[in-house]
Amino acid sequence: MRNTLLVIACLLSWFSFSQKDLTPGGRRGSYFGKADYKDYRFFGMQFSFGPTFMKTRMNNPVISTTDATGRPLDYTIDPSGKIGFFAEVGLAHFTQRRSALAKKMNKVFISYYDYGIGFKMLSGKEQTTINYYNLNGTLVSSASGNGSFQNGYVYGRFSVHKNFYIGKKYFLDNGLGVNLDYRVLDGNKNYDGATIGPKAFHNPLVAQMNYDLGFGIKLSRRSFLIPGVNLPILGFYEWRGGCAALKWFDSNYLPIMAKVKLIYLFEKKSKGCSTPGTEDDRKRNNEFLQNN
Repeated sequence: MRNTLLVIACLLSWFSFSQKDLTPGGRRGSYFGKADYKDYRFFGMQFSFGPTFMKTRMNNPVISTTDATGRPLDYTIDPSGKIGFFAEVGLAHFTQRRSALAKKMNKVFISYYDYGIGFKMLSGKEQTTINYYNLNGTLVSSASGNGSFQNGYVYGRFSVHKNFYIGKKYFLDNGLGVNLDYRVLDGNKNYDGATIGPKAFHNPLVAQMNYDLGFGIKLSRRSFLIPGVNLPILGFYEWRGGCAALKWFDSNYLPIMAKVKLIYLFEKKSKGCSTPGTEDDRKRNNEFLQNN
């Protein structure tokens, strides 16, 4: 897949010209086998799960300073992410009505929106190396220390999505949303060995805006498989200029979720006689579902 994960470029694609929009309507094509004339609701269950990873800075600067006695020293702090996991369950709703502006421009700005509750485990580690010098700049000794953590969060999430089809079966899924997390499992806050100054730990409550990019596969008229990636782009908790990363020890960690999402639409329950109608009736119904 040649699409970039750069956030700015992906957000711009939100407003670009769309191809055929995602819709639960329409008759199932030949690549799905036998035609499906069942009626499905415009909403259903969504399940998401996958690994998490904490992204840290690429370069670690060497910082020069002095200790309490005036002896010169320098130190390097080296953070790194570790693999965790997440799982989520919720609902997905496909839009049936368009705004006046969307109708005037003949566009679909929002293909569907979804929300869910879940649990995620975020893990990372940090190492500090300190070099001590005498007054003429000769290295006298070195010391190191390290710490690692695993934090567990319960969270709620809401996102709106815009899809762009590639043929009839595949589509790009762009999502923009917000998440509210609460830390229920506190990771290690102790440092083993040498360290520099006091440590900092983010508040238990975290609020972020996040971006979601996925590659969708239409499995049938009622089911969709969407592998992708989700990352926070703006933080609202303990305001630090909008930084979305989480503070732990002396470093910032940006949580990234690689995910697999499955959407499964509910079937409409027919009342009374459940005859499928004539071929013309089915065509009119499919045309209505595809255009609304």
